[in-house]
Amino acid sequence: RNSTPNLTQAANEMTHRVAVASTTVGLCLLLSTSLPVQPFTPPTRNCASSARCSRRIDDAENECTSSLLGDRPSHKSILNPITSPLSSRRSVLTASAAALALLPLLSSASATAADPLEKLSIGSAKWNDPPDDDSISQSSFSPLLIDAKVVPPSFATYLARILLYYDDGASSWWGELSSSYSLLPSYEARKREGKAFGSFAYSIQRGIYAFVVGKDEDAFVSDSVLQERYLTLLEMLIENYGDKEGAKRQVGLLFGMLPASYQPTDALSKRCNDAIISKQATNNTERGKKSKLPLNFQEEVTSLLPEKYHLTYSDSTKSYIITPKANLFEIGVNEEAGTTAIATLFGPLSSQPLSRERPNLAFDVYALLGISGGAGCALTHTFVIPLDVVKTRMQTNPGQYDGIFDGATTIAKEEGVNALLLGTQATIVGYLWYGISVYPSYAFFKRFIGEQLLDAPFAVAHANDVALVAGALASVIASLGLTPIEACRIRAVAQPEIYRDKGLLGTMSIISGENDNLGWKNLYAGLPSLMTRQVIFGSVKFLAFERFSEAIFAAIPELKDATFTALGVSLVAGGG
Repeated sequence: RNSTPNLTQAANEMTHRVAVASTTVGLCLLLSTSLPVQPFTPPTRNCASSARCSRRIDDAENECTSSLLGDRPSHKSILNPITSPLSSRRSVLTASAAALALLPLLSSASATAADPLEKLSIGSAKWNDPPDDDSISQSSFSPLLIDAKVVPPSFATYLARILLYYDDGASSWWGELSSSYSLLPSYEARKREGKAFGSFAYSIQRGIYAFVVGKDEDAFVSDSVLQERYLTLLEMLIENYGDKEGAKRQVGLLFGMLPASYQPTDALSKRCNDAIISKQATNNTERGKKSKLPLNFQEEVTSLLPEKYHLTYSDSTKSYIITPKANLFEIGVNEEAGTTAIATLFGPLSSQPLSRERPNLAFDVYALLGISGGAGCALTHTFVIPLDVVKTRMQTNPGQYDGIFDGATTIAKEEGVNALLLGTQATIVGYLWYGISVYPSYAFFKRFIGEQLLDAPFAVAHANDVALVAGALASVIASLGLTPIEACRIRAVAQPEIYRDKGLLGTMSIISGENDNLGWKNLYAGLPSLMTRQVIFGSVKFLAFERFSEAIFAAIPELKDATFTALGVSLVAGGG
């Protein structure tokens, strides 16, 4: 999402989130890096007005922050039909094992091209990994750290519009984003576009602030220094977009929104003369009025001020003002889930930079997903082994016990307490495999289906279906390894007198030797039923997790700020 650091990293079983910094506008944009972002300390002056710049937006569809670093390196300004016959299972197992082994390679092959937003003409942007230091949280970049007088919200949102209109990279990014929402209901599409624009504008505001304040954030920056740096920014915008129709006039109008003491008036009169009209040419009746803009101007974020707007020099303020007068309101508002925002004439201003889910995951990420998933599954299933023992006995010998409690006490009394731990080896190994395979597989299939098999609008409009299918496919892969181990666990629990001392490998050997024709395939006799169970469970589980975690983060966006709270959300969402 662009010009301030966002350290959103939800370390959970299913998704690896990546924070990206925001879009810095300035000479520095020519030096894009992936350095970790650091919090900005505002000048000690006039920070109260910055409270007006607060906007909380949680864009569930974009979870990764974009960062364009400025020309001042110290400012890390920030600018995501099962065939069941045993005779065919060898090919199924071989193909599935190969698919699981190739996940990292397929992921690399399906990596998306560079995001158009990374190709701004005024600089270059990069989607970066978050820093490892959890002590640096997104809250460190609260809008309260920005002096809204130095970078007015209206200036930031209108510059965002100018970039979306004139910059090829920003325009292409916005076009793809809007297109991806084309199959959504109109109100939902407008809502998501508004959030994305607000985050884009916020990133720009952060980047400009870092650029004009300079290296020493704690030091007082004089108006003359700020004016000089705004002059540099003006020259950059004219150099990059000045040859496009109407660009000089729009840039002139943009700088007319700055406080008088920051305006590079001499440069405006020379470089943006297309925007300037004399007092004599100004209609006195029009000048004092607020001119009406086209309907839906505030929502159409790629629209610019029409030609009737110009700059006029004011002798009283020694600066340029926009005529006819534009109502540059800046109003703090509340959005859904109690989050705050600032509304301007040119659109919303967010309190969070752009973010997205990492489009492709490296091998180390898949490995971490597998390790954490395997450890979690093995641990949780180990705790419920006694329940599994009683359940299996009740299923294999119906009517033997009056209930779970009676079954547990009877087994412990007749066979000893250790009997409640029958099948421990198979349980740990089986669900270790399940966790290692299912979570990386889900992460891969979710991205592969959503980004490679389906076009963006369809994938966004059918996000629930993508999650269901990805969960089902991941469960199929997991079931292929779980089935023979589960068969051994059931034998060990149902017939302990035969299999208790054999161990997992010994039990596998016995089952494989029971049918000379089938051999090891006999271990997969229960594949259809187990796979059906796991597919239903896995697909619903992943969908529920996605929607629960999305709802929680939407209600309390601050929970994304630290790994600990993000993990807590994962735990709650997984339990839900």
